[in-house]
Amino acid sequence: MRNGIVALVFVLAATAVHAQAPATPAGAPAATAGLPAPAGPPAAPAGPTPTGLIVGSGNFFSPIVGDLDKAVAFYRDGLGLDVQGTPANADTNPALRDMFGLPDAHLRWQIGRPPAMRTGVEIVEITKAAGKPLDRRVQDIGAFMLIVFVRDVDATFARVKALGAPVVTKGGAPIGLPAGKPRYRVVVVKDPDGHFVEIVQADQPPETQAPPTANVIAVRVRLIVADVDKALALYRDALGMSVRSVDQFKKDPDVNNMLGLKDAQYRVAMLEVPTTGLVFEVIDFKGIDRKTVRGNIQDPGSTRIQLQVKDVDAAIDSLKRHGGAVVSTGGTTVNLPGRGGATTKVAIVRDPDNLFLVLLQAAR
Repeated sequence: MRNGIVALVFVLAATAVHAQAPATPAGAPAATAGLPAPAGPPAAPAGPTPTGLIVGSGNFFSPIVGDLDKAVAFYRDGLGLDVQGTPANADTNPALRDMFGLPDAHLRWQIGRPPAMRTGVEIVEITKAAGKPLDRRVQDIGAFMLIVFVRDVDATFARVKALGAPVVTKGGAPIGLPAGKPRYRVVVVKDPDGHFVEIVQADQPPETQAPPTANVIAVRVRLIVADVDKALALYRDALGMSVRSVDQFKKDPDVNNMLGLKDAQYRVAMLEVPTTGLVFEVIDFKGIDRKTVRGNIQDPGSTRIQLQVKDVDAAIDSLKRHGGAVVSTGGTTVNLPGRGGATTKVAIVRDPDNLFLVLLQAAR
């Protein structure tokens, strides 16, 4: 297999996926829009031991949407995530609204989880905050992509297309990678608010704890950045994610077809979140028109990701030194009340490439 395809698909079972976290116990309450889901049964860490500020992750993908019901249909009925219960809201939770930096907004959310995972896709609708839909192309700085590994890409694609999902991949359907001797079938689509979703079926699926009836068996995420080296300086050097690989710029026609591009060169680095094993990719491009699309957290098309940190103030300082900015009310941390009088110290910080990081310090 050509290295260019490996760099974008990354389906090596030993390092590829965030699929080993324990499932949420039956009857456990759903996570809030700021907190990770309750832990399941004890399990060995699925990722490297923490060496820096980041010590884990919570919900790995949190798209901001304009219509919660429409978005839930995409992730539940299209992709096959498990969405239970009715939407939660922050009407009586001013601390949570302050975490978003939107004290007067109305927030509703639901969480879709792949089987055998305690974290998931936290879909958040924000109204009464003057949000404006974002329009990003796959190469634009600030775009974010959820990568889902499925058992049947054709059936999944048929469902999301029936729901009206725009197709990014050239030809408008799943393609084989590499084209000459396919080992993967892949298609990139958009959700109803323009978030990119890459759907991958591998000839040799990664190991998973998902039951045989489950469609989604593993996930990872990808951020399009202005400069991979600068992103590594932040996420590896300052925050402590481990690095699995860093590639040089390359051009591959199959990858361009998958992303709906022409003659683009790309380079990608693969990082891994400590303890959870979530694979976090950063990618940049050259030889193609691209721009920075800056959005606010309330704008449909913006994206959050939850990161657990050992010291939220130190994490904020590191992000600020690299061009990040706190969006939480007052430009500082918020204490979210929890069970038994415990509180969780949190903040949302916009990273230099317009990804919103929900920083969670352990409850005390």
